[in-house]
Amino acid sequence: MHSLKITLLLITLLFLTIGLHAQTGTISISATNASVKDVFVELQQKSGYRILYNDEIVSDELRATIQAENKPVKEVLEVLLQNNGLTFVMSSDELIIITKSKYIQDEQEIFGTVIDENDKPVPYANVVLFLGKDTVQFRYGAVTDYEGYYKLSGVKPGDYHLRISFMGYKTAYTNLFIPADSREPFICNFKLEKDITLLQELVVEADHPVMKVDREKIIYHVPSLLKNKSVTNAYEAIREIPGIMEQQGILTLIGTNGMTILLNGQKSSMPYEQLMETLRGIPVSRVENIEVMYSAPPQYNVRGAAINVVLKQTSEENKEDETWQGEVTAEYTQRHYAIGNGRTNLLYLGKRTSVDASYSYKNGKSFNSEELTAAHILDGVTHHISQYSRRSGKGTNHNTRLALQHTLSNKDKFDMAYTGIFHDTKSDHIASTDISGKTIDTKTGLDGPSSTHNIKVDYTAHFGLNVGADYTSFNDQSDYYLQNSVRNSLALAERLTYRSRQQIDRIMFYANRSHSLKNRWSIDYGFNYSGVQAKNRSDALKDGVEYNEATFNTKQQEHIWNFFAGFSKTFTEKLSAQASIAAEYYNAKEISKGIEKELWNDVAWFPTVNLSYRPTKEHIFQFGISSDKNYPSYWSLNPNIFYFSAYGVTYGNPHLLPMRNYNMGLTYIFRQKYVIRPFFNYIPDYFVQLPYQSPHELRQEFMEQNYTYRKNIGLMGVIPFEIGKRISSRVIANAMYWHEKDDDFFDIPFDRRALVGILQMNHDITLAFKPNLKMNISGYISTPGAIQGIYDLGASGNLSGALTWTFQKERARLILRADDIFSTRTPAASVDYKGQKSTLKAFRDTRAVILSFIYRFGGYKEKEHKEVDTSRFGGL
Repeated sequence: MHSLKITLLLITLLFLTIGLHAQTGTISISATNASVKDVFVELQQKSGYRILYNDEIVSDELRATIQAENKPVKEVLEVLLQNNGLTFVMSSDELIIITKSKYIQDEQEIFGTVIDENDKPVPYANVVLFLGKDTVQFRYGAVTDYEGYYKLSGVKPGDYHLRISFMGYKTAYTNLFIPADSREPFICNFKLEKDITLLQELVVEADHPVMKVDREKIIYHVPSLLKNKSVTNAYEAIREIPGIMEQQGILTLIGTNGMTILLNGQKSSMPYEQLMETLRGIPVSRVENIEVMYSAPPQYNVRGAAINVVLKQTSEENKEDETWQGEVTAEYTQRHYAIGNGRTNLLYLGKRTSVDASYSYKNGKSFNSEELTAAHILDGVTHHISQYSRRSGKGTNHNTRLALQHTLSNKDKFDMAYTGIFHDTKSDHIASTDISGKTIDTKTGLDGPSSTHNIKVDYTAHFGLNVGADYTSFNDQSDYYLQNSVRNSLALAERLTYRSRQQIDRIMFYANRSHSLKNRWSIDYGFNYSGVQAKNRSDALKDGVEYNEATFNTKQQEHIWNFFAGFSKTFTEKLSAQASIAAEYYNAKEISKGIEKELWNDVAWFPTVNLSYRPTKEHIFQFGISSDKNYPSYWSLNPNIFYFSAYGVTYGNPHLLPMRNYNMGLTYIFRQKYVIRPFFNYIPDYFVQLPYQSPHELRQEFMEQNYTYRKNIGLMGVIPFEIGKRISSRVIANAMYWHEKDDDFFDIPFDRRALVGILQMNHDITLAFKPNLKMNISGYISTPGAIQGIYDLGASGNLSGALTWTFQKERARLILRADDIFSTRTPAASVDYKGQKSTLKAFRDTRAVILSFIYRFGGYKEKEHKEVDTSRFGGL
């Protein structure tokens, strides 16, 4: 054993000796009209130096001829770089930096590398140069590359304070003085020490996200999270967060009753579908962190769970000059029919003012089909129903946005934005319904435009005050017809026509204030108000005669006042707490035919509690309690009757109440890697649309109704792991016990329980570095047995894959995706409960092949969007 140790020591010393000789000795090299980059590679191999340069400085087309025999490295570089405007800096015994000669002659540069305690490069570290010792007067900034290298150019003479920071490491500082007559670059290398108060990367070898816990938040550092992943935008980045699940285009956070997505801490006021499109339009390079809050504090103007997407600020760049940046995207989607989508963004960045303009256009067709079988008991006789239907639709979507942001000299910020959303859709639906041998053919059509205009202003003061206002105008015009005809019959067809209109005007304003006190105490308080006037009208005709049952003209007025107060306290580095209480007064009235009716008039209290405890760096606990309320849509509160087939009809419910949510959960993170979360949710007055076979006629009626309550208990686990060096994987397992009860569901009250399991997997595979090719394979399986009222849901799942090619110095990306490959996302839904019996097998057009091309110009980094919420808008 002793001889083996000696042998290993000798081999090590031999390699060290060879390396030192290579760096201090002479080399020979011969090249004719060769690429300068290829010559650099040969120089590195023969000399032992590392040669760093920027592709914008050393282009691919640059070529040179050199013949050198036993010459020092310095002389070889002097000959190689002459007459091409380049020079070099030997910053250490191991590193050579290539730069332009004019930088050395005319301007000062600061070069350097950032490494960790193991002498490994630290990529994405923030490099900021301040004037003197002032950490407010920002002057220059940069971010280290994959080799930990940074460069600050055009630095004027003066006293400076240089700061290097990166999540998981202690911030490093140094002071610099650049004299007026200096002509040599400054070399500043840094070695960062780890900060034990932060959670390190989730798994070994930096292939998984950096994460830290800050009171009620779990913060994921996106550049580390997505280092080797085929992700291009903010929407896909959210899907990578442990515990996030996508089902039928809806993002959910496992263990919650829904979540709100924030952008830079601001609640969006946009419908869900448009918000998701906005997230898909934000390049992932703009995303700095994603914060998960199972119980969001009230100063965010939301309650319950929230995901906060934090975008990189423009202050990290040198803003001495005004710049223009932009991005164009083209996407082709092939489902049953083809869909085309295009987007363009333009961003102006001034010293204190930025202007963001965007426009997107979407055009395509969709297809869905359904098979319904039912056994309907009427007057003691069982009628067998079978129905097949298919629906196709087409439409266009225009989305425009213009936003302005201005920063005052005292660091106050003012934002103003206009958003315009314009839809024009048309759909056709045909169905064939067999009721005990009689076949009825149904044709329906829906046509009409909708438009949304939103203006939002926001002011954030440097002393902790945030105020803002938001006005939304929504208009929808829908014309609908239905025609039923009995096959092989001379009877005249039955025809229904609906002319539906909805106009909504909403004003919102809010004011929040924060105070930082002594001994790590802080208090927050504020209020927000929402006032709505909604006009809903439906003019219905049945065979050309006014159909009174489906005709209405109502006006709804709604006022919601919310006041909150809370505190937060950091007791020690291991323990912190946050708590608040919010009181909400909500009042709504409806006026119909000159008669005023009160929909609701009440006060609700919403407590929020968050505790964070970290006994050691390997164990972290987060405990949270939250509460919330969800309101029904304005249209569903009307007394409307809407037929969509010869057997199916939908009813409005003017007696529908808001639902309340109460959530409690404990998140445990073990060894900076594994996550376990038990949770409990309780929802009184939960509402959802359910079917009911009428005892009076052959009709299946659908209506949104309030349950007595819905509750579930669950356990979630996250296990990340690696397969080799190029495959990064994650498994998420979730088990839930559901309990749903309704004491007033027609004449068949229910009290039902179920056990459901969900298994998710995600695999990111690096196929090649040159060319830059990455692949993703992901999917989930949900066990059968889930319930929704009297519905029993079957198994569902999804398998998707993506291939991404990044080129043109990372400005261009070509992405090929396959989504829902086996078309298994939509579960079968059946009812077999107290005489109610039906089965629905729905085909949703979710299987898709998508080809996307993205090109960024001018160093584009998209600004955040605060959008328009119209989740309760819309009619037919």
